[in-house]
Amino acid sequence: MTHHPFMDEEPWLERVRQGDFSALPDPFTYAHTLHFSHLLHGYRVSEAMGWGSLGIWANERLAEAERTDRWHGSALELWLCLFYEHRRYRHMGEGDPQGQDLVLLDQLCAMLRARLQALSDEERAHILRFMALGLEPPNASP
Repeated sequence: MTHHPFMDEEPWLERVRQGDFSALPDPFTYAHTLHFSHLLHGYRVSEAMGWGSLGIWANERLAEAERTDRWHGSALELWLCLFYEHRRYRHMGEGDPQGQDLVLLDQLCAMLRARLQALSDEERAHILRFMALGLEPPNASP
């Protein structure tokens, strides 16, 4: 597998790239997820799934989570939400999320971890195929 230098500081990521989601830290919080979130190229996955514009789709998921205080969706859907939230904060240029925003994103990460650890073999294979579409470094433009 290709070495990705921008991920060196997170040793558990190599296991995750192999589909071993038991390697995810516990607790799995937003602070752990910058490099993880970019293991999937969210824009490509959104297109491939037929969800259209990732921004519109992810904003709808965020609005629902803000209304209900709960994230909903499959592991893949939650991962794309996380990917987009990292993109959002990078482009806003306002630093890291804080307060209730951070609480909501930590909830997203916890739900994503639980969903990833409960994947069927078919779902795991599906996600690994999407991971193979290409990695995007955290500082890349959309």
